[in-house]
Amino acid sequence: MAEVGVAPLKWGVLAPTAMIARLAVVPALQTSRMATIVAAASLSGDRTSPDLAGLGEEVAFYRSYDSLLGDPNVEAVYVPLPNSLHLQWVEASLAAGKHVLCEKPLAVSASDAETMARTASAAGLVLLEAYMTPFHPRSRAIADVVAQGILGEPRLANSVFAGRLGRPGNHRWDPSMGGGALFDLGIYCIAPLLAFGGGEPESVTAVALPAPADRHESRVVEVDTSFAGLLRFERGLVASFSCSFDSAERQRVDLMGSAGSLSVERAFTPGPTDTSYIRRGAGDVAEDCHVGGGEIYRLMVDEFAAVVAGVKPALHPLANTIAVARTVDRLRAAAGISPAL
Repeated sequence: MAEVGVAPLKWGVLAPTAMIARLAVVPALQTSRMATIVAAASLSGDRTSPDLAGLGEEVAFYRSYDSLLGDPNVEAVYVPLPNSLHLQWVEASLAAGKHVLCEKPLAVSASDAETMARTASAAGLVLLEAYMTPFHPRSRAIADVVAQGILGEPRLANSVFAGRLGRPGNHRWDPSMGGGALFDLGIYCIAPLLAFGGGEPESVTAVALPAPADRHESRVVEVDTSFAGLLRFERGLVASFSCSFDSAERQRVDLMGSAGSLSVERAFTPGPTDTSYIRRGAGDVAEDCHVGGGEIYRLMVDEFAAVVAGVKPALHPLANTIAVARTVDRLRAAAGISPAL
């Protein structure tokens, strides 16, 4: 449902044929009452492409990103480009006076994220990372449990996001394009650990496994197919995480405090029917907690419009994005991976 007094935001989409755009965010923009797509720009397809057929004839179509940014009808831009291109096109979008929703990770380094944040602030524009997990009702309920201290003092935590990326030509295998499991999946694993720990870790250790030889000619860790990290926080929390492009599917978060624990399956990409999590008190009695479901990408799009309208603060603000980026920088260094581009 649209927020009272909030007009639909007029969107331009760069690279609407990108998988995440085509399968998730464009459909969310089309079904949201707080959004309307008015323009799209593709370097690889035209209006007759099957991937673009659903946009509709009323959507202005451009063959260059700069042309879309010059469209005065566009108020906000969605950027689903490869990670290495985020800085360039977020900065260009902000310079054109557009609000920006950029795919995660917002940047391949904390310094790049900070640069974008300064540009957005100076222009008085909204810039947010398209990290959709916090917008699901279950994620909000879990965040409330943590914020209210129901689990007590944080002691242990673990998160894992793993699956198979079987497309050899995918840019996520390419280090020059900001590839790797940590960049692509790390935010899901790290963000809840930082929230539970109350800030960034005081120390990190990490191990990265290189891409298999059939996908990358070098065995040097230029792009990680699997990554594991250990984070230690000042509040006494010790947290571990793992993420992989070359493993059986798994999504899970476990948070353990002095007064209770919490566990959730399919923690990062919940659907409308993923509405429960398990909570235990100091003993071993388990409570199956149920909350509402929701279309996670549409909820993100709706919230973005509300932030632009000044109705709500950002649920995942740039400060959180930058904190994760700084942690990723430290983890990559600890694992012996050279700094990103």
